[in-house]
Amino acid sequence: MATCDAEAQPLLSTKPQVTPLPRAQLAIILFLRVVEPIAYTQLFPYINAMVEELGIAEPKHVGFYSGMIDSLFALTQLCTVVHWGGLSDRIGRKPVIIIGLSGVTIATVCFGLSSTLWQLLLSRALIGALCGNVAVINSAISDITDETNQSQGLSFPLLSVIWYIGAIIGPFLGGMLSHPAERYPRLFGAVPLLRERPFFLPCLTSGLITFTAILVAIFFMKETLPRLVKDRGQDIPDASPSRTSESAVQYPQPGPTESPSPGQVTTFGLLADRYVRRVVVMGFCMSFLLYAIESAIVIWSYTPLVLGGLQQEPTEIGAVLSILGILAIASTIIAFPYLHNRFKTVPLLTATLAMCGVVYASIPTVGFIIRKALPPIGQEEPGPSLGMLWAFVLCIMLTHNVAVMSYAAYMLVVKESISDSRSVGALFGLVTAAICLGEGTAPAFISSLFALSIDKQILGGNLVWLIMVCLSALGTLFSHFGLEKSAG
Repeated sequence: MATCDAEAQPLLSTKPQVTPLPRAQLAIILFLRVVEPIAYTQLFPYINAMVEELGIAEPKHVGFYSGMIDSLFALTQLCTVVHWGGLSDRIGRKPVIIIGLSGVTIATVCFGLSSTLWQLLLSRALIGALCGNVAVINSAISDITDETNQSQGLSFPLLSVIWYIGAIIGPFLGGMLSHPAERYPRLFGAVPLLRERPFFLPCLTSGLITFTAILVAIFFMKETLPRLVKDRGQDIPDASPSRTSESAVQYPQPGPTESPSPGQVTTFGLLADRYVRRVVVMGFCMSFLLYAIESAIVIWSYTPLVLGGLQQEPTEIGAVLSILGILAIASTIIAFPYLHNRFKTVPLLTATLAMCGVVYASIPTVGFIIRKALPPIGQEEPGPSLGMLWAFVLCIMLTHNVAVMSYAAYMLVVKESISDSRSVGALFGLVTAAICLGEGTAPAFISSLFALSIDKQILGGNLVWLIMVCLSALGTLFSHFGLEKSAG
């Protein structure tokens, strides 16, 4: 009997073998991911000033055009992201990533050299159209991980952190490097190009960062597409915890078949499932509310004080956006794991989405307090120093800090909604498209609504905030009743 117990014991204590995680390649892929938010956000601090200084629009109409320019990135990316993802399945992840980074580099530099509205629109559209890296990089990460090693440093919060790191660097560059000839006359005062194109330097700097990423991808990134890895004779040996060196690490074995199995659900076939449809719609709602907040804070910060804004310069706006990114990273790393351990994903998503409405309601309140506390100032005069009044803006930032955690919560909801492992890619493809649609429509919607509210002085210019509070409430109710009841 003792012998039987001894023989049975190893079977009872056997744990699944963990595939060693190629940490160096993971770090390279994450670095390639961070350059896109830098290119995306570096124009936020100065886009309103750029539109006004180029004579494209007068101050009260600036928000409409800046929102339209901002939205083109996500809308063109929405139209091409599926194509780039499919191309990476045929020719590999690495070449598609390099193509995307090259397009972003060229288009970003062209944006800084633009002097007309159509040039700005074309450059911004090209940045989004040529860069489908968000889907391809996610695919590359999926290639090098499996269910046994995903907990070794890869998670949805980590991907959010990487995005916000780029969202910190981008606004900082845009705010500090715009108008360099006036801000740093000893360094750039004698450069005619920087006097004629005062917003070229942040675009050039962003382009150089992306060009560095291209070199990293060419020389250091390894192809991750399982079919190509297998064709090159890099067979996957049995993974063992004792084999931890980077050279010994191999990527997870591809599935036994390359073609879809007979029962596999197609991308649009997934939409036949009512709960999947609700999850996809929720992705659009969540993305729309979050991206609208960022655009709202930018245009509100730039708007003259007499019209309900803060009348701040690009430097201050860039600093505000960078602080938002830092706080978002802190909340994602520290607060989100704690909250996720205490609450289920749908209630957590619902609670964080509710904070979007609090942010929208707080903006006009804080604007009113600041306007009453400061002496009157002309629209053409330099922006006022807020001093201790920045504490009220910080309260908005902290509330926003809770709202941004809805992205990580939503991705966990998506993960929990997977019913067929063969349709994971199709489901995330639908979700990515929904998120891109929200990202693309939110800036133009809220900027246009903001401009209309200010121009017509509807509800004292506060119509935009009332509508956004109502939309936030609808999104929160949809999350609570639609996802919770379906999940149950």
